[in-house]
Amino acid sequence: MITLSWRMRILRTAIGVIGLGMGLGLVWLTSGESPRTPILVLNREGRAEARASRQAVSADSSKVVLDDLRRKYDPRNRVEFRVSSTQDSFIFVRATGVQFRTASGWKSEAEEYRGEIWRLKAGIPHEVCVERSPSETWRAFVRYGTEMNGPSLLRAQLREAWILRSFSNWTGKPWGGRRWRGSYEIFSEEVTARC
Repeated sequence: MITLSWRMRILRTAIGVIGLGMGLGLVWLTSGESPRTPILVLNREGRAEARASRQAVSADSSKVVLDDLRRKYDPRNRVEFRVSSTQDSFIFVRATGVQFRTASGWKSEAEEYRGEIWRLKAGIPHEVCVERSPSETWRAFVRYGTEMNGPSLLRAQLREAWILRSFSNWTGKPWGGRRWRGSYEIFSEEVTARC
């Protein structure tokens, strides 16, 4: 009789601990995460903008990550911009390009698909090269996605496991790697034809 009550207590305690763990895990999954997205600033090379100095960490001009497209554009028509970040982060750069002003708003004139992962470090800018637009007023843009972390990453991994019907990686797909979300854009200041 005494052993039965001890067994019942152990069983009830185990069920309570497992239930509490599952409940806390569910609350953690549904609560989401606080967005800690870094502030990104796109400036023209060689120009110190007041807005950039307020938002981004001051960048050392000797440390710049050069753009792969630097050699693609003619140096006479190439314009360099720099992306600075307030904190160390990874972004997935979908595209870079140029937009020109029309009466109805901004329209894309040239867009270069990138599909690159950039590791941004605070204080070290990443160069973006675009071809100068023949339009009177234009601006450069970078379209990117941010890295998933925490509950959103776990949700994406569980969803993929559910779709594959397997928690093992027999399919050869990357399991547990980086995943990206959102489609964000940053724009440079307007550039006029005389600049």
